[in-house]
Formats: sequence, structure tokens, C-alpha cells
Amino acid sequence: MLHKTKAIVLHTLKYSESGIIVHAYTDIFGRQAYLVQGVRKIKSRINSNFFQPLSLLELDVYFKENRDLQRIKEASFFPSTSHLHFDIRRSAIAMFLSEFLYKSLREIEPNQKLFDFLFHSVQILEMTDNGLENFHLIFLMQFTKFIGIYPGDDPNIHSFHKKQTLNFLDLLKYSLADTAKLKLSNSSRSEILNQLVVYYKTHLEDIGHLNSLKILEEVFH
Repeated sequence: MLHKTKAIVLHTLKYSESGIIVHAYTDIFGRQAYLVQGVRKIKSRINSNFFQPLSLLELDVYFKENRDLQRIKEASFFPSTSHLHFDIRRSAIAMFLSEFLYKSLREIEPNQKLFDFLFHSVQILEMTDNGLENFHLIFLMQFTKFIGIYPGDDPNIHSFHKKQTLNFLDLLKYSLADTAKLKLSNSSRSEILNQLVVYYKTHLEDIGHLNSLKILEEVFH
């Protein structure tokens, strides 16, 4: 059966000579994997550029229960400012957050509040200029609310060094609209990012090594 759904691209990998497998988080079906055949051919009906990290898409998809790979009939970009993949800073953040979400977001069932948060976050990333270097820090802190590991509810948070704890918890006061208000040195920003990654790894065993973390730190160093 054919369905229309919004989707956020998390990860792609090559499949056969011209196909790809796209992992995406959708508003109707939660996390799904889609087989898109022939997409790497010159005359492909579906453009491979649609499936870049954190792309916001509108999809026509076929869905069958208990199938590991679903199929996409049509794909188009959701209307946006189109800055995400044409700016090295935004693309570095998108690459990092898409890898992070791919490894941490395992929820198959649809969750409209979570989807709306992710979708709106990407739209903010598209438009943000001032304080862009703080975006991923605030996003990671806000995301903890949706997966049940919010630091304000975690008694183990005080295991950090006192100063580190204060810097870490200070993020709780900021929303994604406040990126320019957060004043951090490069060293403090790097320290907090690593704390956040450690915090997530403590609670979510499947995250493992984040390949894009080094690229992100180099861009914002």
C-alpha cells in the first residue's frame, strides 16, 4: 500500500551496482530502511542528492509489515532554505548528528513528538547563523528528554568534576533558539561535546565510535 510520509535521512549505504539503502526516521512509521534501486544511474528517476545527511524529505513509500527493507516510489525535498549541504559548518553538524541519530535512535514505532522535534531542529539548523557552533551541543542536551536520560533526572550526573558539571548542566537552560546566547571558548565547547558523548555512551551501549566527531571538532576548532 502506498503512503505519503515526511522523513529525515539518517544514513545511506551502497547496495549492488546502482542502488542504495536509506535509513530514515519518518513521521508515520518511525525508523525505517528503504531500498532505492538505480538511484546512482545518470537517468535515475529519484535523485541521489535527496539522501544526504539530515535531508528533510517528502516521500511516497510502499509499506509492508515485518519487512526489513521498504521501498520508495517518489521523493522530493521538503521546502527549506537549502543551506544545509552548501555550508561546511552546517554540513559538518549534519554529518555528525545524522551519524549520532543513526546509532542512537532505534525506535521503530512512530513518535510524533520526537519526529517534530527532529524535523524542527533541522529547519532551525538550516536558518541559524549566529551561534551555529553551539547548535549540536544544545541539540544533544535537548534530545536526552526524548529518550529518557535527561541529566536533570540523573543522580549520576554529579560524578563529573564540579566545574565540568556546572558547564554541562548550564546547557539545560538553552533551547535551539538560543545558540547565540551561549558563550563558550573553543576548549570549553570541545570539552562539553566530549562530556555529552560520554554521557550518551554511558546510557546507550550501541553508539560506539562516532567517525564524524573528529571532523566536527576540526571545523569548529
